[in-house]
Amino acid sequence: MSFMKVSDQAYEEFKGFLVNTNVQNFNLRITYVGRNCNGLTFNLDYGVKGENDVEEQVKDITFIIDKDALEEFEGFTILSNEENNGEGLELKALKVPESPCTVCPGC
Repeated sequence: MSFMKVSDQAYEEFKGFLVNTNVQNFNLRITYVGRNCNGLTFNLDYGVKGENDVEEQVKDITFIIDKDALEEFEGFTILSNEENNGEGLELKALKVPESPCTVCPGC
């Protein structure tokens, strides 16, 4: 099952970001951090595949995520700056679970 959607443009921009920030290990774990008024927040960090993980290779970058988190968010897309209307690179979940909060749209 493919869970990462990354256009060629977004891939080149994201890989350039990794190289420019001296990231040398392209095995990246996606971890859910929480919600804020702008929506869901995720962390990307070095990762090693564990027993309850799935991984997907996109060219020479490997994305790793816990199976339960993948089930909750149904996959991810990385948007380039241009695809994100000039607001920078963005990792977005394909499914955003409903929130009980009614104060702002992201919570």
